[in-house]
Amino acid sequence: MRMYLGSINDQVWEVTENDYAIIDPNNPSNQDKTNKQCNTMALNTIYNAIDSKVFEQIKDCERANEVWTRLEETYDGTPEVKSVKLYILKDKLTSFKMKDDESILEMFHRLQVIVNDLKALEEEIKNDDVSH
Repeated sequence: MRMYLGSINDQVWEVTENDYAIIDPNNPSNQDKTNKQCNTMALNTIYNAIDSKVFEQIKDCERANEVWTRLEETYDGTPEVKSVKLYILKDKLTSFKMKDDESILEMFHRLQVIVNDLKALEEEIKNDDVSH
């Protein structure tokens, strides 16, 4: 039974990440039917994981792949947006200094937010980058 669930989960992710096409809607193959079912499962999973404000942004999408792409662009940004975010965060890191009115704990928290944001953009951070 576990193998079956794993393969369904893999198919659901495949449909979400790469989309699918039904060649002949009047005579769908077994794979077409499975893809359509996986798309429905993916949409239901996404709908259950988001709040109503986010749902308003994606409710016009009929395919899990469309929803996933829109959410990625909204929350991760396009490659150009990621590049700008990365540039800004690197600048914040290189010019990072303790503020006159903050504690060491507050300063460390600000630094950790910058480092975590850089890591989220898949930027490699070395200890030397934050120890100067």
